[in-house]
Amino acid sequence: MIDFVVDETVQIYGGYGFVEEYPVERAYRDARINRIFEGTNEINRLIITGFLLKRAMSGQLPLMPAIKKLMDEVLAGPSAGEELEGPLAEERKMVAQAKKLGLFVSGAATQKYMQAIQDQQEVMGAIADIVIETYAMECAVLRAQKMVESKGETTAAVPVAMTRLYLAQAMDKIEGAAKKIVAAVAEGDMLRTQMAILRRLGKHEPFNTIELQQQIAQKVIERGKYTLA
Repeated sequence: MIDFVVDETVQIYGGYGFVEEYPVERAYRDARINRIFEGTNEINRLIITGFLLKRAMSGQLPLMPAIKKLMDEVLAGPSAGEELEGPLAEERKMVAQAKKLGLFVSGAATQKYMQAIQDQQEVMGAIADIVIETYAMECAVLRAQKMVESKGETTAAVPVAMTRLYLAQAMDKIEGAAKKIVAAVAEGDMLRTQMAILRRLGKHEPFNTIELQQQIAQKVIERGKYTLA
């Protein structure tokens, strides 16, 4: 996220973003270290998936029962599902969908490769991307929900807009990673079936991201700084 922010800031400053007299140049250089120290991003993504699968196969993490439960749900066909109520109900539903997508493709990948999944680094990296985005989605929703409950929807309008904007972007990444995994582990009729399941599990109404961006930007301009109010 830091990389994204400083890159966008350089874009706003234009050529001045590379000049030492302006603050962005230092931030742009400093941000780069985060992707290589304490292990590169690529290595850490493999560690995430490897750790989860190792714990799951040893019974320390109830991942396999969760995958089986989801597969039973999928085989049972479409259902009305549980209707969530209260603040950010739609957003909490998207988090639940992201978790199901992650479980589904993890199950498909482990069924295909079994212990040899350790050798499928691209697949493991894609699973890690889903885990990362799902974790960030849930954190954002829970924090925004807490602000709505304590300050009211009007006061918390900016955090809610930021959350919705992030969820829209994260779901695109999750769905892209899920499709990559399914395409790697299935083909023919099985591929078409699994793609249909992905579409069903990830079905949601899109947020108006243009309006959300404008709403957030307007508040930042009014305050002259990053703000959550």
